[in-house]
Amino acid sequence: MRGLERAPVLPEDAVVLSDQVQENIRRLAEKISPRSRQIEARWRRRLTRGGVKGSEAHWKALAALNPGAATELLAAGNLSSFFERVEYNGRRLAKLDVPPSEVISSLREYEEALVPDLRRLFPQDYSNYLWSLDHLYFCILLTLNTAYFQVRDQEARAFFELFQDELESLTVDELLNRVLDSLMRTFNAQGGVVLLRVPAQDQLLVKACRGLDPAMARHFNGPVGEGFAGRIAQTGKPRVVLDTRRDPLIGSPEIRHAFRSLWGVPLMVKGKVTGVLHLDFASEYSCLPREIKLLEAVAERCALAVEKAQLMEALAQREEQIRKLGEHMLKLEEEERRRISRELHDEVGQAMLVVRLYLEMLQGQLQQQNPALAPKVGETLKVVDGTIRDMRRLISALSPSLLEQLGLAAALRQFANNFGRTFPVRVRLRLSRVGTLPQDTEIMLYRLVQECFSNVIKHSKAENVLLAVHRSNGRLHVRVEDDGIGFNVNQVAHKRESFGISGMRERVALLGGKLEIKTRANEGTRIDIRIPL
Repeated sequence: MRGLERAPVLPEDAVVLSDQVQENIRRLAEKISPRSRQIEARWRRRLTRGGVKGSEAHWKALAALNPGAATELLAAGNLSSFFERVEYNGRRLAKLDVPPSEVISSLREYEEALVPDLRRLFPQDYSNYLWSLDHLYFCILLTLNTAYFQVRDQEARAFFELFQDELESLTVDELLNRVLDSLMRTFNAQGGVVLLRVPAQDQLLVKACRGLDPAMARHFNGPVGEGFAGRIAQTGKPRVVLDTRRDPLIGSPEIRHAFRSLWGVPLMVKGKVTGVLHLDFASEYSCLPREIKLLEAVAERCALAVEKAQLMEALAQREEQIRKLGEHMLKLEEEERRRISRELHDEVGQAMLVVRLYLEMLQGQLQQQNPALAPKVGETLKVVDGTIRDMRRLISALSPSLLEQLGLAAALRQFANNFGRTFPVRVRLRLSRVGTLPQDTEIMLYRLVQECFSNVIKHSKAENVLLAVHRSNGRLHVRVEDDGIGFNVNQVAHKRESFGISGMRERVALLGGKLEIKTRANEGTRIDIRIPL
């Protein structure tokens, strides 16, 4: 009784039974061996009167902890085997969801049931043997503490691995395969299958399997309500098959031959069954209450993770579609720019040259016939020449031929020179090791630089602007910096009908790069673009 009042907090290796205690336990086991059945019956009656109820497995595991159930081991001095037996049954009790208080109460009642025989068998040394028995019980409690900890630790590891699988998995298939691997390790299963429900067809289809051939796993496919997995999906309740050869739901001879026991639980989200997860065992293996609770909890979390992963996959697919659409739209934009520049060059440009030619001819005739009108024609010629120059500049901006012929570096040099001559801004250019780039990348970068310089003219009131482009560490770095008035990035980014910055970010994102804007009032603006090559 004294040992049962102590809290089992010492580590197992801190308790050493002395030779005298071990000898007393051995002699005690020899003496009570003939009376072990009567003592166990007395113990069971005491627990029943105390209101203890449970399955036969429950009673069997509790009885295995008592010294009277292992008199042969104790009488032979084989304490290590006895404590291994206690630890095994302690784990079973934990998995049967028996609270530790009930186990301690059971041990206490057995000691009370043993006391009359202890007094009769050892009238002279009763207190000495009771003291030895208390030591034995204390070690039993420590062993049970270890057993319960192992079960709880196993459950905690199962959830930790599930959370880790959620964080590290990139696709639904990877997530489900990793979850099956974790559960198979936790429950020592030889196989595992996850089936997901196809709502439109009300069918269950294998999404992941481990430990068995995919062709065999497909035998679990079928409509909801039919077969092992179909019945679980229909009822929304777990199901355990101890012997596949005797269960009518297991119709596949291949499954019956490969596995003896099956444990299955539904995958549920907001009360709706979205799939079924089951573990498969080569030998008959019963599922204890705590194990099925753990499997249900893992399945519930897994169902939510699958739903989240499916949403993420759908979002990734949608983003990929948007990215491809963005690329397609930019290509269409470039093609439209080329078409407009060709029409301006071939049609409007030729027409303007013809107009200029006729004006020159008219100017020559007027100088002879009506000299007073000749200056007006000369002024008109100047307007036409200016229009032709502007049109050529516009054609170059729409579709710079130099970009296609000599590459990005040459096109940027021409752009900087033309910009400096056209607008009252001093442009400094720094180009180094640009090299050859894919044509789409060069066009995109050229358009980004155009947008940056367009914003400088429209908004910055800058006097100087720097364009620096260089290549290093597998990246292309583009920097546009001015000494203008700056602006508020957040205000501009959220301004309606303002798409300049968002459009630039979108172009950079299509190239897989990053865009960074640094600006302060009256201190200028710096735009850094980094593109992986």
